[in-house]
Amino acid sequence: MDKKQFYAEIEKIVREYDLTKHPYVELVSRGEATREQLKRYPIEHYAMTVKDSGPLAALAYLRLRELDLDAAQHIAQNFAEEALGLLSHSAGHTELLCEMWEQALGMPRPQLLDSIGSEESLASNALFYRIAYLKPRYLGGFGLSEEMEVHAYKKLQIGLQEHYGMKPSDLRFLDVHYEADKDHSETGHWLIDRLVTGTGHEEEFLVEARTLCHGFWKGFDSMLSA
Repeated sequence: MDKKQFYAEIEKIVREYDLTKHPYVELVSRGEATREQLKRYPIEHYAMTVKDSGPLAALAYLRLRELDLDAAQHIAQNFAEEALGLLSHSAGHTELLCEMWEQALGMPRPQLLDSIGSEESLASNALFYRIAYLKPRYLGGFGLSEEMEVHAYKKLQIGLQEHYGMKPSDLRFLDVHYEADKDHSETGHWLIDRLVTGTGHEEEFLVEARTLCHGFWKGFDSMLSA
């Protein structure tokens, strides 16, 4: 597969799974989501990625370090942000999600930390671990799964503030992720260029990346079921 076609296929995946078009995001943006549906966002996001964001980034670093030390350093920066919020000068992303749960939704923290995600969200989480452990060369796919949500963060934030009276200070999780995931998307494309483009593994990578993005989309589907 030539480079131009490969990049076109990558962009096609991101467009296809752009979460600004997801029915859940649309529902919130119109102010039509129920309270139970609003609670599903942090619960399912926690199950899919946030609960394990630190361990996943650490695993990705260790596995990628065996292949490419420079590439692993880029992943290390993601770990610093996900686990500690060092780059955004905020807080770890688990802490930010708990902040949204407690302050925006008025729910006790233990209920989020002890929550069990949907089958779809747990399957999505497993897909991330699968790539990190078994196919670290394809870790650039993580960046595509973050790119597909970047603009959805803003759409959700606007909807929650306009229709549900939530304060910007209660929604830092969305605001910080909007900026952080733009950076992570760039890192993802850099990793793809470095580890996949021109290697003969392009077709396999596209299948793996599409599977990641599809799994993440299905996690959002489960937010509608409340």
